Amino acid sequence: MLKTIKWLVICTFSFIVICNVWIVGSTHQGIITDSRALIGAEVGLVFGTSQHQVNGESNPFFDHRVESAKQLLKTGKVERLILSGSKDSIYYDEAEAMKKALVNQGIESDVLVLDKYGNRTIESLERLRDVYGYNQCILITQEYHAYRCLFIAKSLGLQAQCFVAETPDKKSHIWALLRELLARTKAVIDLYILSDNDS
Repeated sequence: MLKTIKWLVICTFSFIVICNVWIVGSTHQGIITDSRALIGAEVGLVFGTSQHQVNGESNPFFDHRVESAKQLLKTGKVERLILSGSKDSIYYDEAEAMKKALVNQGIESDVLVLDKYGNRTIESLERLRDVYGYNQCILITQEYHAYRCLFIAKSLGLQAQCFVAETPDKKSHIWALLRELLARTKAVIDLYILSDNDS
């Protein structure tokens, strides 16, 4: 029994490592930190996150994504933005929160498209393709999340680059980074093991 458990642990750990190496290795060239290196696209997709932390303070992940999205509009790298996030209630609406933040910073509302059904990364990307009709885009999120976004986008047939927003101090958000290791593994399972190949 102990040997079985040991091998299960080893196999699980190895699978997680393989998935992460595969995702990062196959997408790193699409990670862009300087907006001048972007090819440009009609639309940018901003992935939602909570505007506030549990303690009520502003969420730096949210703030940096909004700032990066604004930069792409101001420099003409995208013509409009799809703000994709989840909406649990009238009190929690990630897309609406991003819109308000961008409008407050001088962005015209008519270039902002709200997608309030982006509950997961894969759903945001599927809706970009299937609902809004885009097959080329610039993704906006933090670097740790960007690799998975690009991996999923490629599997869905999308042409994408990712403009990475500033990542807050990693030591302060270590759990978010560790969760991403598992999220990448789940992405591989969803796309290549559980998928019905209809995407």
